[in-house]
Amino acid sequence: MTATNQFFVWYYYGLGGIGGWVLFFLLALAAVIYLLYDSQKRRLPAVGWRMGGILVACLMLLTIIYRFTINDPLDALSSPLAPYAELIFYLGMLGGVLPPLIAVGYYVTFQGMAVCKDGHMYEAALGLCPDPSHRPIPVPPSPPPAPPPKPKAQAWLVAQDGHNYQLYLGETTLGRSARNDIRFDDSTMSREHAKIVEENGHFRLIDLGSANGTRVNNRIVRQTVLLEQDDVVQLGDNTVLRFLTSR
Repeated sequence: MTATNQFFVWYYYGLGGIGGWVLFFLLALAAVIYLLYDSQKRRLPAVGWRMGGILVACLMLLTIIYRFTINDPLDALSSPLAPYAELIFYLGMLGGVLPPLIAVGYYVTFQGMAVCKDGHMYEAALGLCPDPSHRPIPVPPSPPPAPPPKPKAQAWLVAQDGHNYQLYLGETTLGRSARNDIRFDDSTMSREHAKIVEENGHFRLIDLGSANGTRVNNRIVRQTVLLEQDDVVQLGDNTVLRFLTSR
């Protein structure tokens, strides 16, 4: 590169003495402004694109310093910056050309995209950003599946009014609480009063530490009592039942 190169001279002193570098500077400036404005408007995660455009455009500063230090081409050879004129020329060309190319790459990468306030990216042209005022309706959790029904035994407790309470295979709980297998509306009974355990067709009555006690044939149940056909079971003070079994 020499001073006789027309493009080199035009770059520094063309356009009526201003210098063709102004066109490259305006091109780089427009690209940087576009990157900053558009990425901010659409809230895009384009920090690298913005910083790349700005840093490359800063290469034009060397041309500006050189140009306003040497106003006359005749003074260029005597200037201390003269040995660097060619390097500054190439750097200035890069500073003017690369920012528009970066802007084109940014446009292609984020074309039609934007970011919602909640940080999710969406298609700006389709307007898919959710309205923050519209809160989703919570969906209540589905109830747990009901336990399978317990198999019933061929045995019953028969109340004095003739009401039958069929016992279950395995274990049948008795008391005033609704959690029991068989519930009695008797204030003298405890919430978990007693239970009857079936094993191989035999039924044992167990008191669960009730306040008013459990009796079989008018005898207080201390631990476990094996029930026989027609045994009279008394729970609390008022509930009297007869044990019946098909066996």
